[in-house]
Amino acid sequence: MATLNNNNDASNSSSSLSLEQKKRIEENKANALKKLKSKRKHDDLESENNNDQKPLPKRKQWTKYYEYDLSTMVDSKGGYLVEETKEDQLIRERKEQATKLSPFIPISADPSENPKCRDCGSMDVDPIFFQVFKLSVCNGCKEKFPERYSLITKTEAREDYLLTDPELRDTELLPHWSKPNPRKSTWNNMMLYVREMVEEYAFKKWGSEEGLDAEYERREAQKKDKKDKKFKEKLADLRRRTMTSTWERKRQQGPHKHVFGSPEEDPETGETIETCQECGLVVESEEL
Repeated sequence: MATLNNNNDASNSSSSLSLEQKKRIEENKANALKKLKSKRKHDDLESENNNDQKPLPKRKQWTKYYEYDLSTMVDSKGGYLVEETKEDQLIRERKEQATKLSPFIPISADPSENPKCRDCGSMDVDPIFFQVFKLSVCNGCKEKFPERYSLITKTEAREDYLLTDPELRDTELLPHWSKPNPRKSTWNNMMLYVREMVEEYAFKKWGSEEGLDAEYERREAQKKDKKDKKFKEKLADLRRRTMTSTWERKRQQGPHKHVFGSPEEDPETGETIETCQECGLVVESEEL
């Protein structure tokens, strides 16, 4: 009976709606179905895209070292733009012109007149040695006898063979080969000498090889004596300054005050003896 009443109420309420209201309800219902259908379609497309998407590539692992092509690297001067000044460029050009050599050995039609190596007789003579040092030496003998034909610097000739700067600058005594300094173009030219020629002149100057060694030892001993004397002077000055500071400290502290220990009695004389604990002064006293 109750169910029948409910159905009757629903039929009564629906029959009470106007045509406009029923039309609006149908439109809202159709729009809701349309939105629901489009949302389901969008979700289906997203799921398909997620299934078709490729996995992300793995991140490239860092290597523990780097490979550089040193042939393509450019010296950037530590990040600073260091440009050569006009003065430096002019000095460099002048030194290059002064030290520039055009090695040339005159060739004669007569083979007997052509220069030959002084050791092996080869005609492959080094043009630098022939032009600068007036020595006919081939490259093979230069490498074979380095104790004779090796090139030494001016500093080595001065320190090892005890030669002076005027002697080393005299090209008649010792010919030398001037080259631009490899460390810096604005520095003085590097002067190179043949060891054999330097030794020959040094032995002649000091009498013999033994004379050169004796002079070298004498100079080394003289240097050692000067060094020891200077050390002793510094040590004496240090001691003098230390004693002066001690006297000054004692003077500022004032006269010495004796600190006597407990008195002791001499069993033979019966006198009382007191001794200062700092300076060792002994005071004897007799009781009357």
